[in-house]
Amino acid sequence: LKTKWAGGEKVFEPLLAELLVDNGHLATIEMVPDASLAEEWAAKERSRLEAAKAAMGEEELADVIRSTADLKRAQLAEDSAEDLATIPRVGLADLEAKVKEVPTDVSALSGGVPLLTHPLPCAGVVYADVLLDLQRLPVSELPLLSLYAALLTQAGTSELDATALQRRIGARTGGIDVGTKLEQPVGDSGAVGAPDGVVHKLVVRGKAVRDRLPDMLELVHSMLTDANLDAQPKAVELLKESKSRLEAAFLSSGNSFAGMRLSSRNTAVGYATELTSGVSYYEAIKEMLTTAQDDWPSLLARLERLRGTINARDGLMINLTSDPDAIDGAKPQLDAFVGRMPAAPAADAHGEDASKWSRLPLAPREDEAYAIVSQVNYVAAGCRLFEPGEIADFGAASVASRALSLGYLWDNVRVAGGAYGGGCALNPTSGGFAFSSYRDPNLQATLDIYAAAADALSESDISAEALEQAIVGMVGDLDKPLTPDQKGQRALNWHLTGVTTAMRQEFRDQVLGCSPEAFRAFAERLRKAKLSVSVFGSEEALAAANAKRETPLPVKKIV
Repeated sequence: LKTKWAGGEKVFEPLLAELLVDNGHLATIEMVPDASLAEEWAAKERSRLEAAKAAMGEEELADVIRSTADLKRAQLAEDSAEDLATIPRVGLADLEAKVKEVPTDVSALSGGVPLLTHPLPCAGVVYADVLLDLQRLPVSELPLLSLYAALLTQAGTSELDATALQRRIGARTGGIDVGTKLEQPVGDSGAVGAPDGVVHKLVVRGKAVRDRLPDMLELVHSMLTDANLDAQPKAVELLKESKSRLEAAFLSSGNSFAGMRLSSRNTAVGYATELTSGVSYYEAIKEMLTTAQDDWPSLLARLERLRGTINARDGLMINLTSDPDAIDGAKPQLDAFVGRMPAAPAADAHGEDASKWSRLPLAPREDEAYAIVSQVNYVAAGCRLFEPGEIADFGAASVASRALSLGYLWDNVRVAGGAYGGGCALNPTSGGFAFSSYRDPNLQATLDIYAAAADALSESDISAEALEQAIVGMVGDLDKPLTPDQKGQRALNWHLTGVTTAMRQEFRDQVLGCSPEAFRAFAERLRKAKLSVSVFGSEEALAAANAKRETPLPVKKIV
């Protein structure tokens, strides 16, 4: 092969022509959805079960009923103390009482651009994040961000086409990705954050060996300032891919979308997340796709105005994680990069609107359901459990929430109910709390389980051993091992959201000091909360649930 290649002989071209281009053995398969298929399957299943039941005698039917009852009891039974004692355990004495810290130095580059550095052993690799402030953008333009970020990496520049750009990135760096960061700042002294508090950044994240840092920064600069946004075919392709990906995700990950719908009722961050990733984003994508196909100049103008608005040194920040000696050597290169960025937004940039988030109408706290073509459901319900500005024993509440998730909800939603997953989560920063199930054959029965969760938690007699394991599990979540670049990312999030080491230590102390009284206090707070519902499920399951509900869920068809 090498000899043929060295002699100039074409090696791959004839194979591609023979096997692909000129290959006449082609089968085109068109798949057409059948709206009645689910009902046909259900009818066959009912018929099979009715025939099996008709063939049974009274004693056989009684055996089935007894076996089912025995199975339910076994599924919900607690493991014996003897069985639990055979499992090796980590105890409270094995846990570190002090939080882990990530070394972080805050300084400024030329023009006052903030620089966060994290000196950590990185084996000669430099991890760099270039962040641009998105706060200047009006809310109406937020759905554009995913398309814009994708074009930065996939549309090429004036000097490099899309393929050449990707090859250059692969040859000179360990990868460059573009995304967004959307976080809620914590309140004063660790209180629940303000509903309109938002940290919103475009993040260009790259890694390279230290000698290739100038190459990586050059590529980042070209992508940010010179990306070929006038790429209609690529934009249409990306929007079609996003639309198809979301339609598939509604069926496979409906719990995520239901969770976003619940979060959009509590905070601006939740609202913006749903607008850029959820059902609202899906509706926006369909509109953008129509515009991209029928009125490309108007969509291009919006993309270019977006770039002109965010590309400015006064909204720039850099986060760097690397070996200590590499950081000092990187600063002149970072200064040069900053100096080449536009000093201010473009003349036609969007004007800054500092009050936009406080004026944002959050999603109404109304029950809702989306009909999807699926044999399983995704059932979520949530509330704001802690109010903005409130300071509480969030660490102990998080332990109780986690125990509720892995105990009562696991047993009833997952084991006995047959769902692939089920649990709950508390967000101390937003004060939000939510139940959710994954690939759930039930709907109203799961909502009934959620409604009974507070009573189940308050009535449970948690033993000292069970409490210790709940605390250990929570600390395990806090102390997951991180790579150096992940530590740098974690420290960046703390910096942006105002989380201090003292706040993290207080939370950890609360976790370690959790008591049975904290479980009862959490249960009482949950009992007083009013849950709102968001469900993604089959039309048949929604109709059956609504037949049992005093107030039916309003149903929308999403796909």
